Amino acid sequence: MVLKIRSSQYRDLKQTFWWSLWQVWGLHTLLRSASPIVALILLCALIPSASIEQVPETGRWRFMDVSVEYEAALWESSYTSLSEEYRGKILPPSHIVTQHVHRIVSRILEANNLGTLRGSPRPPVPSREVAHQSSSGFGGDGGQENAPDLWDPDAAGHGASPGTGQKEWNLLVVNDKNTVNAMAAPGTIVVFTGILPVAKDEQGLAAILSHEVGHVVARHSAESYSYMKLLIFAAYLAEVVGFSGMGDLLATLLLQLPHSRKQEYEADQIGLRLSAKACFDPTAAPEMFTRLGALEKGAGGWTPTFLRTHPLSEARVKRLQGLLPDAFALQASACGGTADFLGAFGEAVGLEQRARSSWDS
Repeated sequence: MVLKIRSSQYRDLKQTFWWSLWQVWGLHTLLRSASPIVALILLCALIPSASIEQVPETGRWRFMDVSVEYEAALWESSYTSLSEEYRGKILPPSHIVTQHVHRIVSRILEANNLGTLRGSPRPPVPSREVAHQSSSGFGGDGGQENAPDLWDPDAAGHGASPGTGQKEWNLLVVNDKNTVNAMAAPGTIVVFTGILPVAKDEQGLAAILSHEVGHVVARHSAESYSYMKLLIFAAYLAEVVGFSGMGDLLATLLLQLPHSRKQEYEADQIGLRLSAKACFDPTAAPEMFTRLGALEKGAGGWTPTFLRTHPLSEARVKRLQGLLPDAFALQASACGGTADFLGAFGEAVGLEQRARSSWDS
């Protein structure tokens, strides 16, 4: 779930796409100074390097001109950038909350053949979680002040490849109870402790993390940078046809924001499937968005839907509820009808108790 990423976070993530941004800015400058005929020639020159493709998971058609290889090379630096930004706040791999998040992420990645996590110890992954965990164990008032020694990612290093042949992901758990957010870039997942009360329990956190991984699976970041070029050209056309000074505003309201909301819905859909295949409860997703909606209302203020980057939580709940039958069918197919409930319960309860004591002590 991408929850209004702070501008500083978004700027840091964009820096890894410096070449793409240079291309976009160059196109913007040329279009502003070019005649309509020259602008059309520039657009035609752009098309051969681009492609119209379908998102494999949903079938949605989109414009994409960032290759998978290029995207992977650029995002390789995201871990370093994020580690540097949150230095002094990153919980160590041995911290009980990091282990808790690690276990959930591992389950999602491995059940969907998306790779493995590197660098932190992995507790056994139960076949299915049945324990109900209280939100009081996370993000309490004593969390930030009483956390143990924090982790220096550079000193710890990335760790060597386990030789699985699969993609390796990095996990950063940031001890910041005031940031209600989680995010993922290709190869890196970041979880802020402020999201844990919204998650409420392991099932809710799985819904959040599956949504974030869904963005990566669908390559939404690369798509957004590709889409920026179309937005710039659309803004230029609006200026040409007489909407002087309004091109950028119209492109944002009519194209950019609806496109962002569409990606969020898509990540919801993909994330629901990812969590169901990992044997988590599909109903946790709409329940989590119900809690998020209550949090948003409690924060005050109201933004019309057409001005939002994210859909209203109420709308997301309705869509997810409509997808639940397929999610349950996928879960039954992937997880079977039986599970080691006693083992899962014992492990989950023990992990919750240790996590709670680490935050409440």
